[in-house]
Amino acid sequence: MKRSALAGLLIAATMLASSAYASNDSDQCVMKLQEVNSKLSSAATLDAATKGVVITKAEQAKAAHAANNDKECVSLTQQALQDIQSHAHGQ
Repeated sequence: MKRSALAGLLIAATMLASSAYASNDSDQCVMKLQEVNSKLSSAATLDAATKGVVITKAEQAKAAHAANNDKECVSLTQQALQDIQSHAHGQ
């Protein structure tokens, strides 16, 4: 129990630090795209439907970033990360 609480605090601190480090939407977009790609490659238990939704959102986020719509990119990557997290907690 203590380990999971400690791990949760460590993850929360890391996320807060990374958000503070990424000072603008473009930086946040790139960081979140990397995080989505990393989680996709390490999520072996992700079902095909969820994986498809996450991949689609990541592709839309990349297109938004290419069009300099970084707020949309950040929004889409956050949704993709929430989908991955929801699936992980549903298991």
